[in-house]
Amino acid sequence: MAESSLLMFSARDLLATPSHEGLAYFVEKLFKPHETYEYQNAQALYKFCVVNFSNCLTLMLLKVYLHSPDDLIRFRAISLLSEALTGLRNRSFELSPVALDVIKPLLVSCLTMPEAKKPDTKMLRRIVSCVARNAMKLDPHGWDELGDCMLTLVNTDPVRAFNVFLDLPQLHVGFINRFFKHLIEEIEDVLLLNDEQDTDEEYWSLALETAVKLGIQLSNSEKGLDVARVILDTVLKSANLLVRKGEEQLLQRGLAHLVKFLALDANTCRYGRNQCGFLSEFAFKISRIGTHTKEAAMKINQMVTKLESHVSDQAFKLSPSQGFDHDLYNKLKTISAVEILRMVASTTMDDKSREIAIGRLHDMLCDHTSKRAEIDVLEVIQFKKPLMSCLTEVGVTENTFKILGKVVFHVALELLSYQEDKWFELWDYIASECSTQFERTVYIFQCLTMMSDDNEYVIHAVDKLLLEIRTRLNPPGELLVDNSSWVLAFVGGFCAAIHLLELYTKSVAETVDKMVDSVRELVERGMEVGLVRRAFTDLESVVKKQVEWYDGNEYKFIKALLWKLYEIKGLRMESRMVLWRINVVLEKGTPNVDKELPERVLHSNLIE
Repeated sequence: MAESSLLMFSARDLLATPSHEGLAYFVEKLFKPHETYEYQNAQALYKFCVVNFSNCLTLMLLKVYLHSPDDLIRFRAISLLSEALTGLRNRSFELSPVALDVIKPLLVSCLTMPEAKKPDTKMLRRIVSCVARNAMKLDPHGWDELGDCMLTLVNTDPVRAFNVFLDLPQLHVGFINRFFKHLIEEIEDVLLLNDEQDTDEEYWSLALETAVKLGIQLSNSEKGLDVARVILDTVLKSANLLVRKGEEQLLQRGLAHLVKFLALDANTCRYGRNQCGFLSEFAFKISRIGTHTKEAAMKINQMVTKLESHVSDQAFKLSPSQGFDHDLYNKLKTISAVEILRMVASTTMDDKSREIAIGRLHDMLCDHTSKRAEIDVLEVIQFKKPLMSCLTEVGVTENTFKILGKVVFHVALELLSYQEDKWFELWDYIASECSTQFERTVYIFQCLTMMSDDNEYVIHAVDKLLLEIRTRLNPPGELLVDNSSWVLAFVGGFCAAIHLLELYTKSVAETVDKMVDSVRELVERGMEVGLVRRAFTDLESVVKKQVEWYDGNEYKFIKALLWKLYEIKGLRMESRMVLWRINVVLEKGTPNVDKELPERVLHSNLIE
């Protein structure tokens, strides 16, 4: 009894004060060697405070984190609080409504502190989760200040935003509406890297988990289902990109982390029927990408089927036999390139088999171009007709068509370099189909990164394509639809301008002005991350492939374009960095070019 009274008085002395300094000193004692008298006394008092004064302890530990000048003490304070609140949550303890009114704004201040450290973020993530569960029990519509805080974090510290979002409980749609558009933009920015960019594995994995969590949350309402499907498409595109880049192991590890996350999230958020359906669809579709995704997909599927709200859907039922067809791939290794292409063009193969086959053909052509293997010239000539058949076929899937574009590049390069074959049929296809099949034709055009012969067929095709490009450079009005057409138009405009640089000066200038004006408008409307930066990174990829044949005219043109884009008011630093990288590629790739620059570009911050 006496000991309890003593602890009570000590706890009041420690916590019933506006200053955080006493508690900061106390926190330091809790990390002394365990055999010391200081630690043992401090530990006994701390446990007493957790059990009896958890509301006040939470408040004071947050104050220590906010105000202590010692980074180590600050981290230890939130580490203790994270552990304490997690334990209390597991025992169904709830913070009092009065305490929550004070704790919530303090915690928001902690989240928005500048120069946040990575270990701090992980601790704060758990603390926010515990407080949010309490807050949302009192008000199902959410915690308004946290919603506003999430919007700020998405724009200033997306890593912290991702972390905080991942541990939030089941959310009301009104809460998510405050920030989800911006969150989607950041997710796309991380997941949809082009083939030339290196992937930050930890960041990619974090964005993957955030994307899936957001899709789950949005699919809980009928209005959010369409947006959830857009998010799912983004994730699947990203997975395909990794496979094409030879980074499937990264995808595999990311999915393994996702499986662990979902097991915990499903336990705390209690998914509804639509949410289970979203995960079933995700598991089914991700299992069809690459060769090593099946195991993770099966684990997700097994987890979902055990949930109370799950309703079986035969369309997304996974079986052990589904996945990558190893037998087909091994068989393709024994078949000639032209035979593989004829199989693809025959349309008798299913979509997945066609994708595997065209991927095998692309690998063979890459080996041929790099001289690691050889394909007979007569075989290459035979590629033209079946390739044109594939290009004009309506039912070719997006993944297959993207690989097809790369195949077209290798074949066109071979024909032009060694056979002096201009492949007029290909340019006629671009000219005749660009108005009705814009996205496909402009994609094929962008794939043709070699220095082309400016014959009448090429000029006619580029002229026709340029008219369509200008029309589609008008900024889209909404981010939550597929805006790949604008991105393709922007990069296509650049490629067209490069082709016409010495022929139609006025036409090129008008195209560039349209490109720059469109970017400026998107930046002003806050649509930069999801569109502009994606276009810039695709442009970077094109310049890397073209730069080897640039001369003084191309150099001067690109410098001027980069300057105009770089000077757009409000353009984010991340986007400027992409432009800077393009500038570096241009400088390093043109060592022997006469580098004459316009006067205003000479004084730009862009120039090294």
